[in-house]
Amino acid sequence: MAEENMQKYYDQLDQATTLLKKSLGTSYIEALAENLTNIADNDVYVENGAPDSETVSKLKDIYKDLLQLRLTQAQLKQAITVNIIKDQKVDNSEVNKLMTPDMIGLIASLIVFEILSSEGKKTVNLVDPTVGTGNFLIEFIQQLKQAGDFKINAAALDNDDALLSLSKAFSEVMNINLDAYHQDGVADWDITDIDMAIADLPVGYYPIDDNAERFDTKSDDGHSFAHHLLIEQTMNNLNDGGIGIFIVPSQIFQTDQAKKLSAWMVSSVYLQAVLDLPTNLFASKEAQKAVVVLQKHGGNSKQADNVLMGTIPDTNQPQLFEGFKDQLQDWARNNFKG
Repeated sequence: MAEENMQKYYDQLDQATTLLKKSLGTSYIEALAENLTNIADNDVYVENGAPDSETVSKLKDIYKDLLQLRLTQAQLKQAITVNIIKDQKVDNSEVNKLMTPDMIGLIASLIVFEILSSEGKKTVNLVDPTVGTGNFLIEFIQQLKQAGDFKINAAALDNDDALLSLSKAFSEVMNINLDAYHQDGVADWDITDIDMAIADLPVGYYPIDDNAERFDTKSDDGHSFAHHLLIEQTMNNLNDGGIGIFIVPSQIFQTDQAKKLSAWMVSSVYLQAVLDLPTNLFASKEAQKAVVVLQKHGGNSKQADNVLMGTIPDTNQPQLFEGFKDQLQDWARNNFKG
């Protein structure tokens, strides 16, 4: 029955998105974001007569049907993420804007759970500086809340207005309070008092050389790597002792700009962990990504005696995965104190 209701939710949300896209003349992702906002508000937003009254009436009927399906939070999220995947295919979204898989959100939450437990913290001010669809952030928050009684104050940045609207609407439907900021993550931030950051970083060159000038990780010639600048900018904006969890290319320390990144790390942060994500998550070795855990100097922070390194096992190998969780717990207890 649950599977059937999730399928119904997906189908009807897809139908609503197709209707709204046609009526407003937008992309699928923009229409999906608007639908999710409407569902959260329990109303249909109309501006200058769009969508037309016939579409409004059809959408209201669909929303009523969706409410009656009574999905759990996990089922609801799964139904919405399938819609996002379909809509990104239809819109032919670029690689850097594709949705982060749930498994990566789960892994990030396991790491953070052990750190917060070791520090004895129950409240965390969190930011995702490149939030995209919002799936990574929402999965992370859901998993962390399931694992422990944490109060999470969440904020998000993105320079893509459509994706930011989607992540905000997605969080509202999931009953997550999210402060969303439409801006370039490399430019100055308006938010302060941040304990922690998580980010699945876009990979490539940053086009605005003038903005890159003030960063230690900028390239000496030509465009700088956006993911290097975003790491530096994010860590600069954290409170003393703040933690940054970054999803990066596995080859991040082996590129022509790696020296600048490494030199900045040595002077400004503690590198606490570098873990390759399970290989089954990626189509090729070139696409392989890793989790890098950094900690800002100050507060109670110190360099880990042993940087946690290796490859995270696939969850389909429960014995190996449990072993990894034990290793994670030992590392957190030894290196993060309240």
